[in-house]
Amino acid sequence: MDDEIRELSLVYSEHSLLTLEDLASAAGLHPDLVEKFVGYGLVEASVSVGSDPLFPASSVEQLRRVIRLRRDLGVNLAGVAVILEMRQHIETLQAELRHLRRRVSLED
Repeated sequence: MDDEIRELSLVYSEHSLLTLEDLASAAGLHPDLVEKFVGYGLVEASVSVGSDPLFPASSVEQLRRVIRLRRDLGVNLAGVAVILEMRQHIETLQAELRHLRRRVSLED
């Protein structure tokens, strides 16, 4: 039941910002672990209010990827960082390719 509530609240707050504690709760993790992942640069705050970082709701999925890589594949934190960076780069290249394909099809 808690997972369902967590999922529903994320759907409604897709564009909202989460505190570290809220992010940890939504991802089902301890705040100290999330703080460790932030320290490694695996999750980044979008803004800070005073000394409190605020995270986009998309960070929940990012944390789930981190946990999946660590638990299911046994990847260390440095490896997770490399994998996530490569994934982001691939997504950027795919978006650029889609854009270029649209341009070419418009020119034909």
